[in-house]
Amino acid sequence: MSRDHGRLEKDLSDLRGRFADDLRGRIDDIIKAMGSLRGQTGKAFRGGVEALRRDVCELAGAGASFGYSQVSVVAREVESACDAVLARRDPPEEQDLARLYRLSGCLREAGEMSQGGSGDETADIENSLDHCPTLKVRQNALIVMEAEGDGIEQLRLEMEHFGFDVHVVEHPSLLEAELARVGPMDVLVSGLDFRGDKSAALNVLADLRARGVELPPLVIHTEHDDMQSRLGAVRAGAVAYMLKPVDMPDLVDQLEAVTREGEQEPYRILIIDDDEALARHTELVLTATGMEVMALSDPMEVLKALDDFSPELILLDLYMPECSGREIATIIRQRQEFAGIPVVFLSGEDDKDKQLEAMKMGGDDFLTKPIRASHLISAVRIRAERFRQLRALMVRDGMTGLFNHTTTKQLLANELSRSHRSGAEMALVALDIDHFKNVNDTYGHAVGDRVIKGLSRLMRQRLRGTDILGRMGGEEFAAILPDTGMVEAAHLFDQLRQAFSDIVFHAASGETFSVTVSCGVAAYPRYATVTDLSDAADKALYAAKHGGRNMVVRADSGH
Repeated sequence: MSRDHGRLEKDLSDLRGRFADDLRGRIDDIIKAMGSLRGQTGKAFRGGVEALRRDVCELAGAGASFGYSQVSVVAREVESACDAVLARRDPPEEQDLARLYRLSGCLREAGEMSQGGSGDETADIENSLDHCPTLKVRQNALIVMEAEGDGIEQLRLEMEHFGFDVHVVEHPSLLEAELARVGPMDVLVSGLDFRGDKSAALNVLADLRARGVELPPLVIHTEHDDMQSRLGAVRAGAVAYMLKPVDMPDLVDQLEAVTREGEQEPYRILIIDDDEALARHTELVLTATGMEVMALSDPMEVLKALDDFSPELILLDLYMPECSGREIATIIRQRQEFAGIPVVFLSGEDDKDKQLEAMKMGGDDFLTKPIRASHLISAVRIRAERFRQLRALMVRDGMTGLFNHTTTKQLLANELSRSHRSGAEMALVALDIDHFKNVNDTYGHAVGDRVIKGLSRLMRQRLRGTDILGRMGGEEFAAILPDTGMVEAAHLFDQLRQAFSDIVFHAASGETFSVTVSCGVAAYPRYATVTDLSDAADKALYAAKHGGRNMVVRADSGH
């Protein structure tokens, strides 16, 4: 959980207190609106009743959300009375109006007598965490257990090139002490043969498990391919068994699969609700489970929020004074890059016809306030995960998992627009693998594919989660680095260039080889348009290629 129980309950309690302070004023405004209907006729009267209905609909959802159930019950009665009035084509009957005015006194009484909810909601949130994936930042920390001189130093260096924090253990007898010293690890990579004893590692691992020592996932890395060794590894709990020599990109791929299981980046959720207390309440519920949430109370700021936050799901209130949720949904769908983002209405409106009408304007679902915290968390998680999966199929390169050419260009335009507004620097790096045709011709396309995936994984390991990585085609790549200047980007990619040149690849024939990469760097604000920025990075890459390859060239200096 991203916040402790006490802090979450305090925040929710503070929100209940703020709602209680504002409740009398909200009820007074509704009663005044009822009173203003007297003497009105025609369109003015119907417009007043419709506005009243929207207000009590929102109060019904808000009241129950903060534990004021009686307020919610009476507000629903007022809503029903408004529906009865609006259903008549002729002037309203006196009995309908009398019911409406009678309910005003009930609403005031409910507000004065009601008490807010307790901390049960906190327990509901915590109970829902069992059904949520773990949302955390990976440590990329591992223990390598190999006999001294068995290529352990080369293995450590190559893993560090990919961004892993590597701890070396040269004999199984030292493993327990190392685990106690360094704390939890993401994975254990172990050989089998220590001083001629193939059972040493497996025996130690079995003993540690029997004594209840917590061990990280085990990946066996060995030259032994016999059934007995594989069976022993399985019984020791190994999740993978890899034969030496292993291409480092293949090993990293396996390590990523092990450490990625049950983990993922936080879902990004945008809340648009003019009721700040309700928006804050929803934000607290979702952030408690590790989601990244932006709450927006001014719907007129929605386009800027979409560009800056790039949400994976939008929770949208239906009734807002400046513009309605239906109108906001329509505007969102007019932007092609946001047309696929799930839009879920979260409103006190319980009329199914009105809900369907709203969804016709661009909504994907409708959740009615009040909604249990655990139900809200599950509904948001399911829809955000589905969007993430579908988007990956549409915008990612199948081989590398990086963004494809079209998506990278669009994201570059988005990031440049954001830099224009914020004034922050932004760097673009164009990369190209040197002499890649020779790799394919000499070792085959399957080996060439491993080289491409190796560079992709290296960039993902070395760069930040906010950086954007794309495969532009073949052996060409691009990296978009927000809040990064040209000199900093050039320095970063010079380190990456060196790390890539140190990686050893293995051909089917047993031959080993290394590959280099050339890079061109350009940055905003020196290059202020997408065309200028892209051209400058390409020209710098061209200069690196013709300057001898295996280098990084900056567009501002040619160095």
